[in-house]
Amino acid sequence: MAKSSRITYSNKERQASRDSKMKHKFNSLRNELEGGKISSFDQVFAIVSETRLATELNISFYTFRKKIDDPGEFTITEMMRFAALIGIQYEIIHAFIMERVRAKGKVKVFKE
Repeated sequence: MAKSSRITYSNKERQASRDSKMKHKFNSLRNELEGGKISSFDQVFAIVSETRLATELNISFYTFRKKIDDPGEFTITEMMRFAALIGIQYEIIHAFIMERVRAKGKVKVFKE
């Protein structure tokens, strides 16, 4: 009987593969944000899942969902962490989130 030519990977190899994929996703997200091509959190989540992003930002999933629904609740520290995570300037993340605040119309200052 012939042996199966099945390839097995160690946990370290699997983790390295996951880390590499996540790095590529964050690079894609950075490029899209820098290019001004992303205009909603749905577009962000098409690249990186909500769960993964919440985990990487060290925010509980439910708290993160609340902040997505009301982007004005993001703290400066969280926006700084988001910017550092994907390797982008803070001002770009700040502008993105402020535009989400304006779009939601939940802050009276931004209502016209």
